[in-house]
Amino acid sequence: MGSEYLEELQGEMDTCIRCAYCFEECPVIRETRWDSDGARGKVILSYGLLSGELEPSQYIADKLFRCTLCRDCLERCPSKVRILDIITSARARLVEEGFASPTHLQVIENIERTGNIYGDEEVVSLARDGDIPLFIGCQYSSRPNNTRKFIKILEKLGFEPKVVPEQCCGFPMETLGFRKEFEEHSEKFRESFDADEAIALCPTCTVFLNEGHNIRTRHVLQAIADCIPEADLGMKVTYHDPCDFSRGLKILEEPREIIRKLGCELMEMEHNRGNSSCCGGGGGILMSDAPLSERIAITRIHEALDTGADVLITSCPTCEAVLKKAAKTVAEEEGRTIQVRNIEDIIWKGLK
Repeated sequence: MGSEYLEELQGEMDTCIRCAYCFEECPVIRETRWDSDGARGKVILSYGLLSGELEPSQYIADKLFRCTLCRDCLERCPSKVRILDIITSARARLVEEGFASPTHLQVIENIERTGNIYGDEEVVSLARDGDIPLFIGCQYSSRPNNTRKFIKILEKLGFEPKVVPEQCCGFPMETLGFRKEFEEHSEKFRESFDADEAIALCPTCTVFLNEGHNIRTRHVLQAIADCIPEADLGMKVTYHDPCDFSRGLKILEEPREIIRKLGCELMEMEHNRGNSSCCGGGGGILMSDAPLSERIAITRIHEALDTGADVLITSCPTCEAVLKKAAKTVAEEEGRTIQVRNIEDIIWKGLK
């Protein structure tokens, strides 16, 4: 049952030379110190499921869902093994065997029922005519004020975004192992968002529109980086590269160019750009292992604090939410404080 998901990846699993380079900056390994929590361990467990040497179990499910899908292992793997494909395919096998977590099941049910991850039946419509299809995504649809702000930024810079009523892009279904559900949902998505190219607000949606739907998609920051006028905000900031930005889309300099144009002093964290550390919010781990997610986020907040910056800026709504919560915990427990802001807030402030 479900073995077809892993069969085509047997060659990839055989290619893994067990070198453990993937351990170096794995955010989960850094917190747990267990081999089975790293990419190498997950590849071995996945091979065990395929070969029949291991039976699906809650232990294996816990290990394979304990991953932020941050892509750091992909950058470090000398054999270029398709690690994320292996992990998500093993998850699909486990889901079919009945080992999906209740929180993940609820998210999938929400998407099927309402078209968004939150189960919101009354999403505020921001539909408008324009010449550039703009994909909002679930995270920004749940933050209508932030979305209006981004739309106004685009309009101020000469863009005319076209917004239509949306369905979730389906990324949670694919990444959490709900393959059959994604196949059905994908048709709904393409009916609601019939475009060959687009701009997106969310980094993860940007990656998945490209990889999951073959829609040529740029992130909004790529579109506006050259249009931002200079300002003098005088803020001392550091920047957190979201994983889907730094390693998924290879967007490294555009956010920094924008921050500098707005007159902010940028103070880099030790791990930045392609070597950026994950916030702990990706891959479904935020829902299935919240304590581990927060530990990863607190590690990142400590790194931000060490720069001496007053504000931590990111360009991902998930990173923003996770890091804000971790910053609050650090402030309460250690008395060290840093503001966490999304980059659209800084851009808006510079344009006013």
